[in-house]
Amino acid sequence: MGLTFDDIKGEFVTLVRTDKQAVSLASAAAAGTANYRDASLYAVRVGDLLGRVLKSHAPMVDISEWDLEQLLPSALGLDHAMVAEVCIQVQTAMNEANGYGIRAVEPRFDSNRAYGLVEELKNNPEFVNIEKLFYDQVTNFSQSVVDQSIRDNAELQWKSGIKATVVRTPDADACPWCMNLAGTYDYEDVRNTGNDVWRRHDNCRCTIEYYNGRGGRDTVFNYRGQSPMIRYPSQRG
Repeated sequence: MGLTFDDIKGEFVTLVRTDKQAVSLASAAAAGTANYRDASLYAVRVGDLLGRVLKSHAPMVDISEWDLEQLLPSALGLDHAMVAEVCIQVQTAMNEANGYGIRAVEPRFDSNRAYGLVEELKNNPEFVNIEKLFYDQVTNFSQSVVDQSIRDNAELQWKSGIKATVVRTPDADACPWCMNLAGTYDYEDVRNTGNDVWRRHDNCRCTIEYYNGRGGRDTVFNYRGQSPMIRYPSQRG
């Protein structure tokens, strides 16, 4: 049968529950003191931990010993559930802080993306050739849960007439493309699916955050004591 989700589930759960950074971020979310930056950091950590577990069971050359269609979707499903729970807690705290009687929207599981990873491995049986790319994509999948939560909740609140602000912050080692996207945006301006603000390349560690508030952008940022960022000018022609 090969390596299945049941073979790694206990190890993965134990790692997440005992990892100091993951525990600290999850505890802040449960206490209502976390924001979407914290959720993004949590997603990266959980994705990295899942990759560590998978790597510890990875064959040296190929993935013929993995039950791909059972292992990956289930493992990514648990990753999604962990990150989605934190996102719901963050969004609930934001809504309550602003006095909105709106339920947080749970981000959907992206099955197409999960099975896309399965197909990629099927098409590259010599796993060693794409190993780094694969683990980067596992972490990116985890980050995408936060991005989806932001989009779903911002869309709902924007339709309800609530101010929605999206912030993309580059990582310290961000590439020029990511630096070019850094800035503060009205959700209405970037809500279309193809907008680059929502896109990530492999190994992207940029954070995407979302703020809501009754009094516009200033009130939104006062909620977390942050100042609006300056949007970088485009370097494209």
